[in-house]
Amino acid sequence: MTSNAPRPALARLPFVWALGYVVLFGSAFSTIAWSLGDTYSHLARPAQAAWPQAVTDAFTSGREYRPLFDLAIKAAYETAGTWLPFYQALVMLLFAALLLLVAWLCRAVGRRRALAACIAISCVSALHTSRILFGFWPLNHYAFVMVLVLVVIALALRPLPRGTDPPDARRGRGSTRKDRGTDLVRSVGGDWLFGVLALVAMLGLELGVLIVPLSIVLWWFGAPGIGRRGVLSVIAAAVLYLAVRLTFAEYSGESLYADTGFVFQTVDAASLRARFGDSPWLLWIYNAGSTFLTIVASEPREGVFSFVESLLAHDMESWRWFHVGVSALTTVVMAGGLIRGWPWHERDRLLVVAGCALLVFGSGLGFLYTRDRIGLAGGVGYALLLYVACAAWLDAATWRRTGAAVVAIVAAVWLIRSGEMFFQLRDLAWDYRTEWTERFEELGARQEQTALLHQLRAAALAKTPADPRRDPAWTYFLFERRFRRAPAAPKAARHAR
Repeated sequence: MTSNAPRPALARLPFVWALGYVVLFGSAFSTIAWSLGDTYSHLARPAQAAWPQAVTDAFTSGREYRPLFDLAIKAAYETAGTWLPFYQALVMLLFAALLLLVAWLCRAVGRRRALAACIAISCVSALHTSRILFGFWPLNHYAFVMVLVLVVIALALRPLPRGTDPPDARRGRGSTRKDRGTDLVRSVGGDWLFGVLALVAMLGLELGVLIVPLSIVLWWFGAPGIGRRGVLSVIAAAVLYLAVRLTFAEYSGESLYADTGFVFQTVDAASLRARFGDSPWLLWIYNAGSTFLTIVASEPREGVFSFVESLLAHDMESWRWFHVGVSALTTVVMAGGLIRGWPWHERDRLLVVAGCALLVFGSGLGFLYTRDRIGLAGGVGYALLLYVACAAWLDAATWRRTGAAVVAIVAAVWLIRSGEMFFQLRDLAWDYRTEWTERFEELGARQEQTALLHQLRAAALAKTPADPRRDPAWTYFLFERRFRRAPAAPKAARHAR
């Protein structure tokens, strides 16, 4: 037996690693209460409407067409009311499902690939594009739809039973009754499932449209679990989605421009329209490119080149160096590993296809405007590519020590950077509390004063999260934080106490 021979315990290591992040982040997430700005606006209308009205409102909404998300909020409220632990548990379950799916896609065998899979999981957990996974309004549709996207990849990459032909292998030759029976089973219980998942995802969030090009690309490159019927079912789902949206949604004031970051500042839609006129595609290219760069280089952020701006202004924050440095190092290591690993093993090849598709098409979703959250799918694709690259560095027969050292450095920096998510959640908990205390007069005045509003406020103020402004100074040096650190108390005052 070689040192990298398959071992069941090592195969389970990435799953244990993923659950470790769930426990760590869950301890911080449990302190987060309701948000006045985000939660109430999404919850108020479905909570107060009867089911017939809620269904009508959901399917006739305008620009943000997410009917299943609205109906899911209604169902959740009817089930659990405003019991906060119920919604917190749903968010953490979806986060756990996403990380476990990443671990499953890696199918790590042996200690080297188990380490590579753990690095990919750390990358997903650390990227700033993944922070949206912990938002809840009161549900998290980003996490739900991203889980569906990964389920589609998992189904497409699933190996066929031994002795079974690929989905399209029988085309052009006669088939036996047994073959036709197998085809029927695949049609009903296999390929058509892609269409169902695509339709549910698209009706939940625009991010679900990724399933359409993703399915086509995976089929084109020979993924064993999806055939032509699977691709046709996804296309049919997209046509049905467009028909429903164009038929029932009420549009008003749709614009080719939206507020977004551009070079060194955030620019409003009117200014962008005056600047680009009838050539919005120039801005769309910039936005898509910015989303791609924020994944692979952590710069720009939401379209604004804040690292460059800070560098020119000589007021650079240390965490920006860490973000950009980690991403630049990782991207170089990834490119070298992918080149070194060529030609890839079959599953690695398909993971590269899936990762590139998520990275490219996911970045393209930011064409109208760019935000960190839009890079969520691209960030997951980046992590899948990182897994293949790290595995190639560790599997290489030549320069093995060098490869191990390079991968160890990448593993260490992503492990450190993933700690930022923990402190971001602490910041978020305090930020939400200030919405109900210091900023309530400002924000509450914009909301309809209902019993639900006061019920949410009472629940949010029932417990006080730890003040993140008292966190150690090194966390502000190394990590991006939402608040400034409070000055330390004078020594005399500490001694007096």
